[in-house]
Amino acid sequence: MRVETLTCDERFEASLSDRLTHADLGAFRDLLSQIKESKCSLVVIDLRSLHWIDSAGLGMLLLARDAAAKDNLQLVLRSPRGAVKSMLELGRFDAIFNVRF
Repeated sequence: MRVETLTCDERFEASLSDRLTHADLGAFRDLLSQIKESKCSLVVIDLRSLHWIDSAGLGMLLLARDAAAKDNLQLVLRSPRGAVKSMLELGRFDAIFNVRF
């Protein structure tokens, strides 16, 4: 996983690219720490450049959701495409996340 972040006013954006798999857990936990430290109320995880996600990657998104709920943050998953979109739909993530296709 590659990640680029941007903080603007009360919004924290993280753009994920390549793949999100079990090998990325450490980097994803670092991202969650950055989100918490930013003290932003809106967190957008942009998935448009993410080409693959496995079950561990889906679990990481659930970790982000739980962390956001704990800190009373709004979390948005933005622009999933291809296989990532299919995995989110299969897992019914649109029912538990704010997903902006």
